[in-house]
Amino acid sequence: MSTTFAPDHALVGRYRIIDLIGVGHTAEVYRAEDLSLHRTVVVKVLLAKWAAHEDVRRDFRDNIVRAATLGHPHVARVYDGGQESGSIFVVTEYLSGGSLEDLLASGRHLSIEDTARLGRDVASALAYLHANGVVHGGLSPKKLLFDAEGRVRVSDIALAGLASAYRGAPSLDQARYLAPEQIDGEGARDTSDVYALALILFEAATGTSPFESMSAEAMARGRASTPLPVRAELGTLDMLLAQATIPDPLLRIDAEQFATRLNAVADASPLTVDAPSSTPLLAQFAPPPPRSSIGFRPPSPDEIVGDPDAPRRLRPSVDVARSPQRALAFAEPAPSRGRRTFFLVAAVILLLAALGGAAVWKLGLLNTAHTVPSLVNVDYRQAPNLLKGDGFTLSVTGHQHSAHVPANEIISQSPSAGSSAKSGLVITVVVSDGPVMVTMPTNLIGEDCTTATSQLAALHVTALCPSSASVPSKTVAAGRVVRVTYHASANPTSVPVNSTVTLVLSSGPPAGATTTTVASATTTTVAPTTTTTSATQGPRPVPNVVGMGPTQVNAAFRKAQLFYTTRGPNAGTTKWTKVVSEIPSAGTMVKWRSTITLNVQ
Repeated sequence: MSTTFAPDHALVGRYRIIDLIGVGHTAEVYRAEDLSLHRTVVVKVLLAKWAAHEDVRRDFRDNIVRAATLGHPHVARVYDGGQESGSIFVVTEYLSGGSLEDLLASGRHLSIEDTARLGRDVASALAYLHANGVVHGGLSPKKLLFDAEGRVRVSDIALAGLASAYRGAPSLDQARYLAPEQIDGEGARDTSDVYALALILFEAATGTSPFESMSAEAMARGRASTPLPVRAELGTLDMLLAQATIPDPLLRIDAEQFATRLNAVADASPLTVDAPSSTPLLAQFAPPPPRSSIGFRPPSPDEIVGDPDAPRRLRPSVDVARSPQRALAFAEPAPSRGRRTFFLVAAVILLLAALGGAAVWKLGLLNTAHTVPSLVNVDYRQAPNLLKGDGFTLSVTGHQHSAHVPANEIISQSPSAGSSAKSGLVITVVVSDGPVMVTMPTNLIGEDCTTATSQLAALHVTALCPSSASVPSKTVAAGRVVRVTYHASANPTSVPVNSTVTLVLSSGPPAGATTTTVASATTTTVAPTTTTTSATQGPRPVPNVVGMGPTQVNAAFRKAQLFYTTRGPNAGTTKWTKVVSEIPSAGTMVKWRSTITLNVQ
């Protein structure tokens, strides 16, 4: 693999490259020697594809300067930064204890107490970073490193949020520890870091990931609609992790609250980890020794038929011929040869059956435990086919609307995926009825952000007005809504309840362009106002303009003293040729100067 710097290269004459540690999504990571202070350090070089953008380079330099001023016992220290031959780099402390990823990759996990200590230390570091205006945005087990004394550090502070404007949709691996709002494309916020830490702690305590999906989109839907699975290994951490993974970022606890509550679970002793040179990280957390037996011991022949040399217990016998009343007389009958042969044959058969049963048990041919599969986001009608091989059955115990899980797909299951159970288990599920839809208002175009946001909030729809989404417009005044978007859909007629839409604002007319915006900024395209038509301002019917072209439509709406907005391939321009439908329909009584939506082509 081609790297920016080769071993023994003296970077800016001070940092001698020893070897390449790895290449991440943002930087190449080298182990190096500080020739001035004679210590081992880490050099992280920004990847060339990101360094090609001057704004990314500027952000990286700013991050390095800010990170170098931070000081917290659980934040990796930043020593220096610079550039050479067009490559920009940061120098941080070298942490020889490895990462939490090493522990998770080995299949080991932590006790409740150690998980709480780990979470307390990391949450306190996050609270410190957030108080200083730093949001990590990419917390994962790889970012939690241990020093030589085994104390945890949050790393990659200087890389936080870098090049976010140039990254596409996250991959499944990248989305593993992202909060729902990050997977949906929103920027990371301080509670996004809390969500990521809660997922990490869940995995550290249980050894499994709480949300498994085949794609980042399915993972986002699951996290937005499914609570954190309940696991016995979590103990008292169960409720804390649930509070830290609430889908709505505004309702989650913050890092300082998380640290305080975790501290109540853990004792005052710090989490320290030995870092042996030849064994994986946290080797003292050894897995339980494997069982030496299969849990079944076949009986011996003597246990089946008894020891022939041992005294026999006499059975009651009655001599009916001599004394029918002497029912308490005891005697030992002499066993016949045929009867003894029968017992010996039976003993052999039982012994073989026992030995065979033990072998079958060991080979897993009886009712051994199976792993419960994940059914979340699976169509409930197809789910039984996934369960047949393990002998599980499905039971639908409820339906509920979901804004993130399509209709007929499973929202949640019990027991949770990854649990161990025997054949015959009934898995109960809740099935989605799809989202509750809200009809979008038709008068949002041209409104200011505050008015439009309040109008949508009354319908339980969240609206965002990011300045980065503003576009020039000849027909809508600056600061007014030009377009409403929901995912990839522009100006949708309906959206799921509790969903989030983006209000694209006008930045005013393009430079040098002639604006055609009228005095009222309530539509994208409007008919010219007139003072020569009806003098009344009462309700009036919507004119029938279906099939008409722009000139006819303009005349009809001028006469009716109404405004209109267009939707379709050429909406907002003069290139559309005719109206195909109206919202509301022709003849509907509306207020004076109301806005009518026209679907055009």
